[in-house]
Amino acid sequence: MHKFGTKPVRSKNFPINPVEWLPKNEVAHKPVKHPGCQVYEIFTQRTITINPRETETLKLGLGVRMIRGWCKVQLKQEIQASACRLQDDVVSKNAEDIVITILNDSDSEVVINEGDSLCLVAHTSRSRSVDFKIILPN
Repeated sequence: MHKFGTKPVRSKNFPINPVEWLPKNEVAHKPVKHPGCQVYEIFTQRTITINPRETETLKLGLGVRMIRGWCKVQLKQEIQASACRLQDDVVSKNAEDIVITILNDSDSEVVINEGDSLCLVAHTSRSRSVDFKIILPN
């Protein structure tokens, strides 16, 4: 008697990907995916003014669905240099549109112009670490 086993067939048209990005097309400055990696660059949709010691909450115009892993949001270096930081830089649940809150820890007003690069959003399946940084390949 012969035993025949079947191996599950994995479709070549739909490779298993732990993340599905949902960029919004109705925004003026669309998110840009960096080639060869799971990183999107986000741009401001309007001029943003954050008063000293205050916060600003923004929708990024990018949604995400994840089978596993998590997403890191990282403000651009120029914005971090002006003493701004994110209230929470981790997205661990699916989101139709990722929402961030920027805290201005300085004593001066911070202005981010419309169309300026705001942040990077990356997906990873690595375990969470506070020192995880998004580094773009050259």
